[in-house]
Amino acid sequence: MRSENSKPRLKLLKSADQDFFLDCIDEFYATIAKDTRYEVIQEVSSSGRLKPWILRKLQDFKLLYKLDIRLGDHGAINFASMISGDFRIIVPAAFFSRRNYIYMYDVWPRFHRWIFPLLDVFNITYVFFSSKQVFEDYQRKYPQSRCKAMWLPEALDSNEYTFLPPAERSIDVLEFGRIYDDYHHRIVNELSLHKKNHLYRSAGMPVLFEGKAAFTEALSKSRVVICTPSNITHPERAEYISTMTLRYLQAMASKCLIIGVLPSDMEEAFGYNPIVEIDMPNAGAQIIHVLDNFDTYQSLIEKNYAEVKARHQWQNRWEIIESKIEEKI
Repeated sequence: MRSENSKPRLKLLKSADQDFFLDCIDEFYATIAKDTRYEVIQEVSSSGRLKPWILRKLQDFKLLYKLDIRLGDHGAINFASMISGDFRIIVPAAFFSRRNYIYMYDVWPRFHRWIFPLLDVFNITYVFFSSKQVFEDYQRKYPQSRCKAMWLPEALDSNEYTFLPPAERSIDVLEFGRIYDDYHHRIVNELSLHKKNHLYRSAGMPVLFEGKAAFTEALSKSRVVICTPSNITHPERAEYISTMTLRYLQAMASKCLIIGVLPSDMEEAFGYNPIVEIDMPNAGAQIIHVLDNFDTYQSLIEKNYAEVKARHQWQNRWEIIESKIEEKI
C-alpha cells in the first residue's frame, strides 16, 4: 500500500541502440512517461560486448533456470520493451526488484528453448507477448514458469501519423520494410504499364527512408500499402509465427488501404478483416482494379482509422499492463 503523497518509481529500461525499427519502443515509452501516477525514470543500458556474450551462454547452464536469484529490492518497478530475448537491457536491474515486467516482440520458435526459462532467471513478474501464437507456445512449452503471461498486440501513438485527402495523395502503392518478392514481381510491371506511382526499395538502395519523418510523410501520401507477416517474407526466421505488426497499424493510422496477407491473430484483434487480401494468381489485375475503384474502399479505410484510434494505441495497451502492475503494488 502506498501513501497518497508518494508515487511508485517506474524504471523504463532501454537499449542504447538507435535502429529505425525501434520506433515502436520509443512511442510506447513516450506514452508511459506521461502517466502521472508514477515517477517515471528512463534508464539506458550500456551496450558492451560482455553482457550479450554472458546471456547467450546462460542457455548452457540448465540448473540456473531453477534458481531464484534476488540481490535485494530497490523498490522500483522495472519495465522493458524488447526485441526477442535482449535481456541485457534489464541486467542488473532485474536482480534488485521484485516487480519486473517485459513487453516482447519477435520471439521466434528457435529462441523459445532459452527465452522462456530465462524469464524466471531474471525474475520477470509478467511478460506480454505481441504474438498470440508465442503466448500459446509459452503456456504449452513452459507451464511451470513463475512468470505470468498475456497476449497483447502491438500498438502505436496515432498522433505520430498524418494523412492527406485521397485526391492529394501522390503515391499509388508503397512497399516498405520486408518485401514479399513473389508478390512484388507480379505487380511491378503492371503498375508501371498503367503509369502508377509505385514506391519501393530498388536494388542498390541501402534504405528507402532516412528516418521516421520521411517514412510518415510517405505514408501520408500513399493510397495503398502492401503488408505481409514475417512468416511469408522470411519463413526461415519466423517459421509458423504469423502476427500483426506495427506496420499494419501505421498504414491504418495514415488512412492507407492495406493489400496483403492477414496475420493469424489480426482478425481477432480487430473483430473483422481490415485488409484486402492478396489474390496471388491475379495480383497485377487486382491491384489495378483496387486503384481504379479506390473510392469504394473509403468506408473500410475510415473504419480502420477509427478502430486504431479507439482500441490500438499504446495508451490502450499501457492501461492493461498498468492494471497488472497495480496488482503487485
